[in-house]
Amino acid sequence: NCAIDLSTNACASADALAEWLESNGGGAVVRAKVGSRGRGLFALRDIRKGEVVISVPLSLCLTDVDSRPPYPGCPYSVTLAAAILTERDAGESSRWARYVASLPEEIVGYAGNRVGYDEAVIGAEVGGDEAVREELQTYAALVAGSHAAVGAWTARQWRWAMSAVHSRTFRVELERAGRKRRTARLLAPFADLLNHDSDPNLVCCEWDVERAAGEESLAGEESLAEELLAGEESGVDDVDGFELVVRASRNIPKGREAIVSYGERSDVHFFLYYGFLPEPNPHNRAPLFRTLDEAAVWYERLCGDPPESEKAWARARADAVAAIDPSGGPGDEGEDGDGATLAAAREAASLDVGENSTVDDRLLRLYSILSGDEDVAIAAIRLRASGVLREGEDESEEGSSEAGALAARFRERRRKLLKQIV
Repeated sequence: NCAIDLSTNACASADALAEWLESNGGGAVVRAKVGSRGRGLFALRDIRKGEVVISVPLSLCLTDVDSRPPYPGCPYSVTLAAAILTERDAGESSRWARYVASLPEEIVGYAGNRVGYDEAVIGAEVGGDEAVREELQTYAALVAGSHAAVGAWTARQWRWAMSAVHSRTFRVELERAGRKRRTARLLAPFADLLNHDSDPNLVCCEWDVERAAGEESLAGEESLAEELLAGEESGVDDVDGFELVVRASRNIPKGREAIVSYGERSDVHFFLYYGFLPEPNPHNRAPLFRTLDEAAVWYERLCGDPPESEKAWARARADAVAAIDPSGGPGDEGEDGDGATLAAAREAASLDVGENSTVDDRLLRLYSILSGDEDVAIAAIRLRASGVLREGEDESEEGSSEAGALAARFRERRRKLLKQIV
């Protein structure tokens, strides 16, 4: 599940990176090797549950906490993309020279490879999924707009750096007194070579930010997040004394690949930003509607009632939607306007079908309220799935490029989910 260079040189650069990590206060009991998922990290010895697999001091990470934003108010991805390119331009004089050398040369993910493409080409490849098209438009606008604002590198270099950030960043939530205060993003050398699996039985590692061994607390009983926030409030962004730690969540035999989960996400996330589709993916979903309101309007049209019923339907729709979602929707779509962050909010709001013929309970409840009969609700859902299936088959075509072939596999996996319902 890793769309990166499988060459011997790629593993050699990862070995050099491991040496750099260990000589600068980090550590790892895994090394790079080519396996069934491509280049990954494999245990050098038997690793017991709870042991540290990789440790990366935050001072060795490129972070949006202590990297300079190229322009005020830019998203984290722009800050980190500029940081990668700046260090690459510095060559061997950069502290992160070995890290930059370990990054894949290709642009990763369908979204990065389709920036600037004609809408007709994208539509033919992804089919009739409007949410995916909108996400692609959002990402393309972010890449093009930020490149124009930064202006220091070529368009291809900028697309490459942005794709690297979106496929490799660790997200850390910093809290104080139980309240969300800050989200920090890290590019963690060597740790970001860990591969993903969507099967929880195969995931054997978890990661978090911890105080480095031997470091005394800077604030008594305060948490790591509170200490970092104390630095933020005093105008000092100091990450010294803390590290990203990957621990074994189960025993890992010598020679076995160390696997993490990038998140329990549908295919969309991996397709757009990582360039692979987890096989299998028990969390995969196929959308029927983007919102409850859209689903209610579709059902009203399906019933085909006369115009004089319009006001009654409007009240019924509003009451049904409010009964299921009193908040009125997902609300905040992301604090920084980044494409992947917006995608998570859209995915949460959409009404989907999943593996083993599962249907979003909100949709079943909505149609049960509007129809007064659960059997009618089920029939309506099957009818909608059939329509979405036909639309996708009508608009899609096979792609000749690698990105197009990935899109074809993405569509086929969605069709399988819809066929289960129909």
